[in-house]
Amino acid sequence: MPNLNTKKILAPEKTFLAFPDHYVNVTAKIAYSVLKTFTTTDPAGNKALLAGQVVALADDGTVTKSAAAASSTKATGNAIVFNTVKLNDYTENTDDYVNVTVLVHGFVRKDRLKDAANLDAPLIHVIAQ
Repeated sequence: MPNLNTKKILAPEKTFLAFPDHYVNVTAKIAYSVLKTFTTTDPAGNKALLAGQVVALADDGTVTKSAAAASSTKATGNAIVFNTVKLNDYTENTDDYVNVTVLVHGFVRKDRLKDAANLDAPLIHVIAQ
């Protein structure tokens, strides 16, 4: 008998979009080892990379952690995770990379972003709520 995964949905997630009809997403990949460093616990108790996390998107389409601005460097966050990625849906030895959807253009609410100080993207407009 196959092992079936069930999902417990308590309530829809609050969106970080300020205007949910004007945004652009792209598909990227994140290494499983990097995904493990991002994880927090979602409301249902699962380890996950939550939507609204500011990340660094490289030219080759890989996602890494973003860094805050320092005295001599700019912040490296140029994208935002659009959908929550659950760590339990993947296995370390078989899934080297995991697909993740990231926002690269749009209007977002600052109060619903994680690591908002790391964001330095001219096409993502942050609105204070």
